[in-house]
This record gives sequence, C-alpha cells and structure tokens, in this order.
Amino acid sequence: MKRRDFIKKSAIVTSSIYLPGLVGMAESTGNLVVKVEGESPYAITKKAVEALGGMGKFVAKQAIVMVKPNIGWNRSIEQGATTNPEVVKAVVEMALNAGAKKVIVMDHSCHKAADTYKRSGIEAAAKEAGAEVRYADENRLVIHDFKGEQVKRWPMFKDFLEVDTFINVPILKHHGSSGLTIGMKNLYGILGGNRGKLHRNMGMSIADLGHGFKTHLTIVDAFRVLKRNGPIGGRLSDVELKKTVIASPNIFEADVVAAHVFGDDPMRHDFIRMAAQKNMGNTDINKINLKTLKI
Repeated sequence: MKRRDFIKKSAIVTSSIYLPGLVGMAESTGNLVVKVEGESPYAITKKAVEALGGMGKFVAKQAIVMVKPNIGWNRSIEQGATTNPEVVKAVVEMALNAGAKKVIVMDHSCHKAADTYKRSGIEAAAKEAGAEVRYADENRLVIHDFKGEQVKRWPMFKDFLEVDTFINVPILKHHGSSGLTIGMKNLYGILGGNRGKLHRNMGMSIADLGHGFKTHLTIVDAFRVLKRNGPIGGRLSDVELKKTVIASPNIFEADVVAAHVFGDDPMRHDFIRMAAQKNMGNTDINKINLKTLKI
C-alpha cells in the first residue's frame, strides 16, 4: 500500500498520537551513484537522473512527489547556503514529465520561510516548473517512530509522509557542528520540535534519520560549495565552484561521494561512521558503483 493511501485510510492523527512507520529502512549497497560535472546546474541535474535510468524509475504515474531542498537560510544563490533553484526546477520538471500527479516543494526553514523561499530563488523556480510550494505548518506535526538509537519517536511534518515518492535535494556545504551537511543531514528539515536537542549526539542523530526514513532518490547540489563558516555562510569568499551534481537512490553512498567532492575523507565525520555501522552502504569510494560524466 502506498504511504499516502495508508494515511487516507487511517484515523486523523495529531502531534500527540503515534503515527505508525510508513517508510522502510534505507537501501543497502548495490546502488548506482552518478556524478556529473558541467556549466549548467539545470543540465547536469537532468543528466544525472537520466544516467540513473530516468525519473520514471522513481516516480510512478499519478504519484504524489515530495521534493525536499535545503531552504533553511535567508541567503542568495551565490552564497551557497541553500539548494540551487535550477537544480530544484530540473527535479520538479522531470517528476511531472514522468507522470506525477503533483509535486510538492517544502522545507522546515531555520530563518523565516517567506524570506528564505524568496531569496534562495527556490519558490519562484519551483512554481515556474509546476510545483506546489508549501511552508512548514506546525499544526501538521505528528509523532513518527524512526526506530533509531538517538532519534526514536520524534515530531515530523506529515506532509513528508503523505506522498508516494520522497526526493531529497540537499546542497553540499560545511557545517560547524557536523562537519558537513549533505543528504542525511538535510532530513533535519522534515522534523519539528526542538531540533537543537539532536545536536548533543549529532552524528548518531543524522545516521538515525538517514536509516529510519526512506529517501527514494537523493540529488546533491554541489555546484557552489560553501567550504567554510557553514551552514549559514554569507561571504562569497567561502564559496568554491565545483559545478557538480551527484544522484543516487542510496542516500549514504551519495553522501560519501559528496564528501570526496568537498575534498574530505568521509570517515572523518561521525555521521558517516555511525551510518556505516547501520550497513547503509560502502564507505570506500573504490567499492561504490560510481559513474562519472562531464557535459
């Protein structure tokens, strides 16, 4: 049964009632990771998904699709703190062209949503591509069981559960607490509640989210990479052009490859080591089924 159909047939859920787990655990090894370099964020995003076999592999006809970028901060495209709007536009278009009934773009922003959605360029790009753009509404919080060691029962926005396909579209950048923020860390944006509490054991929290919530496709924006002073940034001198997009159905291996693009050893980061202990994929890039393209 599709996750949105399950919810439709369930009783009305409030934030104080346990919502049964509607999503499976993350996929293990054996998934293709595609890395594409090029001059256009839009073009390399489309090429990366095409190289995975096309969006139709992930989006069924008449599916409801959630696209979850990083729209957390009131920063411009050039500052590299939020997902590139051209990447988001490409993802929305591909999902609709694959036959999706509806595509929703949403994040739980840290700065005021009206500001972050506008300044990032994501709201305009998503609407232009045909998506429904939503702000996080705390009246739609429910308790979800992530079955993790650090993150167990935690409030999340049921918007992310009432869909058939969840596409995670993070930006690769430095993070002052976790070292890096990529796909698994981007899942903080599906949560409500006091997310600051999860910083106490941040590596395990990130690993729990990556393992406990099903991401069908991860598309990492590594076009402009914030190398220092993340996650908020602000200085253009901290941003480097990598002109890369990484795509995979395996969120963990997408994060490992992205760490290499950043110029880091993935195993230097707690969240990678802890997720590896959950058998989420290969940490050795030489063992990852990686396809690299340039356009």
